Amino acid sequence: MPGEAIAPVMKDALVAIEDARFFDHEGVDGKGLGRALVRNVVAGEVVEGGSTLTQQLVKQIRLQTADATDEREAAIEQTLGRKLREAQIALGLERNFSKDEILTRYLNRVYFGAGAYGVHAAAETYFDVTPDALTVAQAATLAGLVQSPTRYDPFVAPDRATERRDVVIGRMLELGMVDQAAADEARRAPVTLTPGQGPRGAAPRPPSARSSATTCSAT
Repeated sequence: MPGEAIAPVMKDALVAIEDARFFDHEGVDGKGLGRALVRNVVAGEVVEGGSTLTQQLVKQIRLQTADATDEREAAIEQTLGRKLREAQIALGLERNFSKDEILTRYLNRVYFGAGAYGVHAAAETYFDVTPDALTVAQAATLAGLVQSPTRYDPFVAPDRATERRDVVIGRMLELGMVDQAAADEARRAPVTLTPGQGPRGAAPRPPSARSSATTCSAT
């Protein structure tokens, strides 16, 4: 799906909660890592990830293109070596693709829960809309799912999903992506699901293993 087919507010919501300095760094962000650590300690839970969106994209590509169990395990192992490899590839991606291309590629493949890989499937699965029609509240709900699709699943945990959505909206407000009136309106709205014909309940199936091979080779 091309970037112009995704609502800008969806891109903003994802950047706000996952990588606030996305447009400032070159793929690896030491300052952002430190800020995320402080915010998580203050909140008493993980409210912001330490890896950049570019590094997360690298991880997604490695995981979803893995052909064997050992390759999948290597893509998620909690080791310094894996982080260093991801950082190196992320730097290469930033040299070869624009920020919007990287963000779009990420949104087209990340898992949003309920069997939905990519923002098109997620928008349809949860709200029965296309990605270009997502509202602030809907985009914030989806962005909040990325960290833990099961924990914040609005189908089974609407209260947690609402709290997480409001955290995303708060970050968007802090970063100037929405104004106070828009943030207040979005927070007042309940998380109203309108299940479409998406893959809810289906076994999670990532995009074709070969669909992004050119992305990897570019680095």
